Amino acid sequence: DGDVLKKTRMFQFEDDDLDSTKRFIDCFEGGTGTPSVSYLPGTHLTPVFLKLGLDDLPDEAKGIASQVTGGFKNASFGNEENLELLVDEVSDWMLGKSANDRRPARKQIAGTIDAEIEE
Repeated sequence: DGDVLKKTRMFQFEDDDLDSTKRFIDCFEGGTGTPSVSYLPGTHLTPVFLKLGLDDLPDEAKGIASQVTGGFKNASFGNEENLELLVDEVSDWMLGKSANDRRPARKQIAGTIDAEIEE
């Protein structure tokens, strides 16, 4: 159904070794269209972000936790900036906005290659 397809969005991360977006899109070849794709920086685990700090614990647990962590006050896993880009893109999709390419611009290097070609 074309209406459902217009509402379908894929979210593809730049460095995701488990991504299957292209194969999924290929399934629509010859049809009435394809789902839109939002391109984002990050990996398969970009949607996972954890940030824990001693301040998040109840007062009675802070002393023990401080001893166990060796003085660390905060710990995080993941990339908060990439997660925020994903949240913005999902919000845009829900609001009916177009897909974006939020990946950082690739640097292009120009130069000369010295080569000999045999005929």
